[in-house]
Amino acid sequence: MNYQTIESKFIATPEKGEVSSILIRPDDAKWLLVLGHGSGTNMRSATLQTIAERLADIDIATFRYQFPYMERGGGGRESQAVALATVRSAAAAAHEAASDLAILVGGHSYSGRMSSHTAAEAPIE
Repeated sequence: MNYQTIESKFIATPEKGEVSSILIRPDDAKWLLVLGHGSGTNMRSATLQTIAERLADIDIATFRYQFPYMERGGGGRESQAVALATVRSAAAAAHEAASDLAILVGGHSYSGRMSSHTAAEAPIE
């Protein structure tokens, strides 16, 4: 399977600053999953790497990203408001990186919950 891997950064929130991201884009991708990490892991965890690779095998791109607390090396999570703003910022950064792909937003464990809460507040665009 042929795909590109692009590492970049985006602003999570004005107060928390930049966080890292990894876009894995298969040549024939039509979908892009914005994929966050669990509360005790980061975007480079073996689990997320495996998920991203398996999705690439079926032509689904992924945009993995860090929450600000994990970008700083772990420790306590920020408030839910910061997490929800980070999910929105990640979706916007993913759209900017691959505007031709339809976007899905989700995550593993903690970020899956935060993605659901974000969507429940207002549509993620």
